[in-house]
Amino acid sequence: MSDGRPRDRFIEKVGCFLIAIPVGAFIVTATAESLGIPPAGVFVGAAIVALVAGGFGSSARATHAAPSSGGSPPGQRPAPRRSAYEQMRDIVERYESGEISAERRDEIVRTLRR
Repeated sequence: MSDGRPRDRFIEKVGCFLIAIPVGAFIVTATAESLGIPPAGVFVGAAIVALVAGGFGSSARATHAAPSSGGSPPGQRPAPRRSAYEQMRDIVERYESGEISAERRDEIVRTLRR
């Protein structure tokens, strides 16, 4: 079938953009026409939604929160909370390295899922 020729990585990397650009343009123009606004308005609206969804307004909550009595010193941010995926990955790594037993692993996983 193939004569051992290496695959063209440039086409693989650029090919998705060659398809995404016209599809994205169609979506933007169809949305703009259905809403009766110019296409630039769709981009502005999408940017606003992305800012709000990305936590743009979450800083207001942080400034009004009461400081904890036993927390970190003022001016230092607390360590970011680890995601469930990161916690599970840590548990699996500890189990695979022999640091914890299978029973302990299962117990920790059960408490994480609650």
